[in-house]
Amino acid sequence: MRFDRWLPRVAPILGIWPCVAIAGAVEYQRQLPDAPGKAVFEKTCGTCHDIKDVIARRRTKSSWQQVIEDMVARGAEGNEEDLAAVVSYLSSQFGKVNVNAAAVDEIQNSLGLSEKDARAIVAYRDQNGKIQDFEQLQKIPGIDVEKLREKRSSIAFAQ
Repeated sequence: MRFDRWLPRVAPILGIWPCVAIAGAVEYQRQLPDAPGKAVFEKTCGTCHDIKDVIARRRTKSSWQQVIEDMVARGAEGNEEDLAAVVSYLSSQFGKVNVNAAAVDEIQNSLGLSEKDARAIVAYRDQNGKIQDFEQLQKIPGIDVEKLREKRSSIAFAQ
């Protein structure tokens, strides 16, 4: 029998569930990408939330900002600098970029596209209006479609 199948069944009986939960959270935290803001994110969010639940869904930067504002309204603590670092970390590591609102540098950095490709997306958007879906996005002339396909889960067309 596999460890991950039998331990949840016996842990409550043995009274070790809190230890198992903490060990699981610590292991998951070790897998978080190293980037500026990681420690602040772990300190600020990891004390109340299972981190894997927090990052399970990709969000745009403005959506992560709304989540953090909601948590502060519910009692989360942190100074403005720390909360901005959390939003930045979540946006860069577990975010989506709204190609209809983002600037060239945000599209370039978030999706790992060339500056030329990011500029092409913004120019197309400026000339033709909002990009409706991925099919329309990949038809923009001169962009690296394969790179877009790799990052599809990180692309949003609205908030």
